Amino acid sequence: MTSPNLAAPHVAAAQNQKEVTINDATDALDLAITASLNLDCSAGGSVAVTALQARRNVRLALTGTPLADFTLLLPAVPRLLLISNTTLRSAIVRNASGPVVILTPGSQAVFYSSGSGVSSAGLATAAAEQEQVYDFGMLSFPTPGASETLGKVILPRAVTLPADFAGAVGNVDVNPAAGFSIEVTRNGFSVGTITIDTAGAYAFATAGNAPVVLSAGDVVRFVAPRVPDASIAGISVTIRGSLV
Repeated sequence: MTSPNLAAPHVAAAQNQKEVTINDATDALDLAITASLNLDCSAGGSVAVTALQARRNVRLALTGTPLADFTLLLPAVPRLLLISNTTLRSAIVRNASGPVVILTPGSQAVFYSSGSGVSSAGLATAAAEQEQVYDFGMLSFPTPGASETLGKVILPRAVTLPADFAGAVGNVDVNPAAGFSIEVTRNGFSVGTITIDTAGAYAFATAGNAPVVLSAGDVVRFVAPRVPDASIAGISVTIRGSLV
């Protein structure tokens, strides 16, 4: 038998050498409240933390040189963790499902991982809990040509865009003759699409249906499809973002 969360060993009834089990359990508790683990995130993508690593360390230090923002996947172990991001890219801290938290480069914070979502465990005032809004968008009145850049934004600070650009809005003066898909790119790489149907309705999607983390200096472009539409005109989009 073991404890429910840290999996520290229990002493069995009539067990010989109880001191061995008790010492193992004491060591497990000692590590869980004091130990620190360096995680090399250079490979990027999704960096998975094992259950044993989460149970036996109270601090995770993210190191290395990932080329893009990456995911830190925590196991389904209820745990309070201090996570330090020493890389130059943002980390999306998450469980297999549930809410996620963004940890910006050079910062550290305390998180509670429930196994079904991650939340910030720091103290917060009512003002601090309010979303720090950072919305931006694009406007193009003429009928666009093939693969034309409809708008370009350079980010002066780190911003998070919610999954599938939740809360984004759009308007079009003249509806397209067929479905019109705008590609949203960050530094030349696609991070999502904005589709306008023949009735003028907008549909928003992010790559992998995941949040998009934008760093200071990132360039966001809104790019028209390769096949032009002779009808559409007067396109406007505003994407909802929040400061990291």
